[in-house]
Amino acid sequence: MSISRLPLLCGLLVLPLASCVTQAKYDEALSTAQMYQRSAHDNEEYIAQLQAENRRLMGQVGAFSEGVVDASYTEDIDARLAALRGMLSGMGQSSDAVTTFTVDGGYGYSMSSSVLFGSGSAEVSAEGQSVLMGLAKEISAGAYERIWIRGHTDGDKVTKAATLSRFPVGNLDLSAQRALGVAALLSKSGLAMDRLAVAGLGSSQPVAPNDTPEGKAKNRRVEIFVIEDAAAAGGN
Repeated sequence: MSISRLPLLCGLLVLPLASCVTQAKYDEALSTAQMYQRSAHDNEEYIAQLQAENRRLMGQVGAFSEGVVDASYTEDIDARLAALRGMLSGMGQSSDAVTTFTVDGGYGYSMSSSVLFGSGSAEVSAEGQSVLMGLAKEISAGAYERIWIRGHTDGDKVTKAATLSRFPVGNLDLSAQRALGVAALLSKSGLAMDRLAVAGLGSSQPVAPNDTPEGKAKNRRVEIFVIEDAAAAGGN
């Protein structure tokens, strides 16, 4: 073989090798792309499931919609309110300390934290226990599917060292612990624990400005939303 033909032969040998390397990289890239495509598809399905569940829950619990507390009262709700106010009046509490309202698929209570707790405490007071036991008795008299308990605080930050030691996350922690305390008492009073759901919202959803003592008092509250069992109610 002449020396002049050697470069050409080398070039012919290199081309198949380069082609093999390129094909291998292509196959690897294709496999990776397919993997990500499957992963993206799975994620889309999962997100769709979460969105569907979210829509179901939001439709079920109208309490999370704006303006729910402005819904019209029914005779049954008025009777509940009168009974609770009578109970509170006997304990020396203001009748404005509790309100009731209708929600989509059920009814709700909003109770001032002063009825249930001492300042900076998540332990339900003796008077609060009596109120919650009476409330549980009223709720258990009807069919219910779910009970949502939400704790709220005013906008003042927790600054006392003793309080912060118990609630290191501040208002969010305090509101969550208060909601848990109410749920525990309702369960102890006969309501099914597996139908109770709690949330601590801190100062994120005020119902009044936090620039006056009166407004702050309104914001310190616990809300209880009772979603009725439509199937059971329809069977009566």
